[in-house]
Amino acid sequence: MKYEVLLADDDDSVRLVLSKALTRAGHTVKATDNAQTLLKWAQAGQGDIIVTDVMMGGREVFETLPDIGDARPKMPIVVISANNTVNTALKAGRHKVFEYVPKPFDLEDVTNAVARAGQSVNPRRSRQSSKSKGLPMIGRSAAMQPVYRAVSRFSDSDLPILIQGAVGTGKDLVARLLHDGGMRRDRPFLRTNDFDNTSLTLQKVNGGDIYVDEIAELTLSQQDRLLALMTEAEKISPTVRPRIISATRKDLRKLVEKSAFRDDLMFRINVAEIRIPPLSNRDNDTYELAESFLVQASQGQTRRFESDALDILHRHEWAGNVRELENLVRRLAVLYSDEIITAEMVLQEFSKDIRPHGDTNESQVKLDKRLEEACRSLLNDEEAKFEDSLYQTALGWVEKPLIVEALRLTGGNRAKAAERLGIHRNTLRTRLKSLDIS
Repeated sequence: MKYEVLLADDDDSVRLVLSKALTRAGHTVKATDNAQTLLKWAQAGQGDIIVTDVMMGGREVFETLPDIGDARPKMPIVVISANNTVNTALKAGRHKVFEYVPKPFDLEDVTNAVARAGQSVNPRRSRQSSKSKGLPMIGRSAAMQPVYRAVSRFSDSDLPILIQGAVGTGKDLVARLLHDGGMRRDRPFLRTNDFDNTSLTLQKVNGGDIYVDEIAELTLSQQDRLLALMTEAEKISPTVRPRIISATRKDLRKLVEKSAFRDDLMFRINVAEIRIPPLSNRDNDTYELAESFLVQASQGQTRRFESDALDILHRHEWAGNVRELENLVRRLAVLYSDEIITAEMVLQEFSKDIRPHGDTNESQVKLDKRLEEACRSLLNDEEAKFEDSLYQTALGWVEKPLIVEALRLTGGNRAKAAERLGIHRNTLRTRLKSLDIS
């Protein structure tokens, strides 16, 4: 999330470097070289977060912090200082400074502190989530806009609708939205794959919507009876004619080619189509979804995710899409009673999905064999040309994905990634540059 940062430091070079780093992180920055200007800005209601040096113009910023606190009691303050003594740290604690960052510091230390400060006391994402809490679907990504438009256009139509999407993308939710948002909202929403008695089914649905989940799983006999029901329904007056909404994660055309699905039925149900994107294509929707699920699971308690934890969730590859994310958040809410769900808690849950070493023998053998074959091919290809030595080329096959995965698991935090890999962060920085990892 982006914030307006009020920056104070009497060193022009430090002010310039920090301004650029915070701007690159997406924040807007107002910079000054003295604490009095900082106080005026705060009193005027400007800024979300303060980043300030301790000594400016021969005076400590701690002399001004009480006045800033009176004007903006909830404004987080990040203090940076070259005077790295215990007294400075104690003063920072007494003045309830959010974060104390000693010089020399990595720019990442400051930008991370700003991100955490924003989540801690000015959680704009949380406010956004509270606005979204009552919405039937959550997400503002460009990938979801065609879904919203389709729901809006098709909800009042008589057209049969096919909803396509991978496991956990929310096909059931879209089906309910089509029903609840349209002219059939006061009539039944009949979820069934039993079409043995056409007259009974038409009587039950009474002009509402028939929802067939995972229509690709219907047997050929069920497909025959569904087609017969649709044919019979066409004889009913349009004002009380039921609509067929179906959903699938499979490619019906491929099933038709295999004679596993009737082509005439496919064309009958697929008059209008809605394709739901996987979570990996939904930009930053993971942030909003995760926070919303935590609010729902916390039953009135005020709880939130640490900024790094949200970044890890965002970078994770969700094979089960939104449903998998929701299940993980619900599990975290039960397992941990803390007000803040941290990155370590999230990583702990992810680690449980990794198979024990004893269960991976077969996979390890296959991996070893593939690596041996690749190395053999590399050494035997005398005409191939590589920028690095053969030794460095082979190491790069493992090193690059290993570093990329470590960064993904730690939400892009290089210090934590280096710690997880067991190397110095300066070494990691060098390898990132050598391997061209951004």
